[in-house]
Amino acid sequence: MNRAFTSSIALLLAALLRPAAAAAQESNFLPPASANLQSPAGWSITPSLAYAGSWDDNVLIRGKGDASAADFLSVVNPHGTLDFNGRRGQMSATYDGAFVLYRDLATLNSYDQHGWFVGRRLVSPHVALFVRNTAASVPTTELSQFIAIPFLRTGSKLDDLQGGVEAAFSKRTSMIASYDFQWVEFDHSQPGSEALRGGHSNGASLSLKHLLTERFALTADYALQHAIIGSLGEAFNVQNAYGGGEYKLSDLTRVFAAAGISRLVVTQFSQNRTGPAWRLGLSRQFRTAGVHVLYSRSFVPSYGFGGTMQNEEMTGRFTVPLGRRFYSNSGLSWRRNDPLTAGGLPLRSYWIEGTLGFVATPWVRIEAFYAGTHQTINRPGGQMDRNRAGFQVITAKPVRIR
Repeated sequence: MNRAFTSSIALLLAALLRPAAAAAQESNFLPPASANLQSPAGWSITPSLAYAGSWDDNVLIRGKGDASAADFLSVVNPHGTLDFNGRRGQMSATYDGAFVLYRDLATLNSYDQHGWFVGRRLVSPHVALFVRNTAASVPTTELSQFIAIPFLRTGSKLDDLQGGVEAAFSKRTSMIASYDFQWVEFDHSQPGSEALRGGHSNGASLSLKHLLTERFALTADYALQHAIIGSLGEAFNVQNAYGGGEYKLSDLTRVFAAAGISRLVVTQFSQNRTGPAWRLGLSRQFRTAGVHVLYSRSFVPSYGFGGTMQNEEMTGRFTVPLGRRFYSNSGLSWRRNDPLTAGGLPLRSYWIEGTLGFVATPWVRIEAFYAGTHQTINRPGGQMDRNRAGFQVITAKPVRIR
């Protein structure tokens, strides 16, 4: 998948919906794509603390037919964001931790961690440099950033670093070029985690955009990714190329579509494979509401079984105000993974989250939430369902430093 495009879209969508703290340790939603432009000029910090209580009907993440257990969780969620908004640059750094305490199964207690950094610097009127980094250390593999990986309760770590340049050649033509590194690691001490491979990758991407009219633009994208899977050093090279367009229906509504090819390049462990790739989406932002939908298909490396997968997925985000003090957020992600190399297993996964909130004061919110995950693998006991529901109280207050 074109990493520059998909990373930007996914991060932008996630800015609309911060997941419930009780589900934060396995949340599939990513952080904001850019610095918080609503923060004041200069430096500011926003400390936050949340408490959540929730019921989890499958805390061990067991498949159908296996003995599962339910429990009540208490989560203390310290969170902080440091923002800078300047004339030539913006920066946002966020840390999100979660002390997860189980009422009965105390051996599962954990401290989950997420960190995000986004920075952008204008070096000339037409050129800007940017960097983005996402890191997570969680007790399960349910994060949707882990593509083509079975859901298990085992320690998982992820780091994704991307840097690049944005350039405007003219009023109508612009470019984004980037290079990124990704690293994934799993704890193999838990039963069933032996097959998880882990690994790392690096790659480059290039996106071009040319405005034909004020409403319509042509787009072209190319991405090359080199992935090394597992300790044996299995290497895979994946290329994705697209051509398409974007159309602005109004100042608040945009649709986009692109089609192209995905190619798995020959290595000692695989054969050449070529297939179609496409993506399409809709983005509609109201004053206090938003609807964003993205569908895509391409080849991607798999850090679970090893090898490469055909990845097909759809993501939707919805933000709806229900009154002056009430609001709702919801999201749905669906993914289908089919192996392109020997030894892989097909996966079907989805994540669903919803929040109903009440603004008690400018700095205190009370929310009820639900989070559900489902996955099917073509093997005995390969169907897994998990549901979590509960409440949380969130306090947060921005403070300007200078």
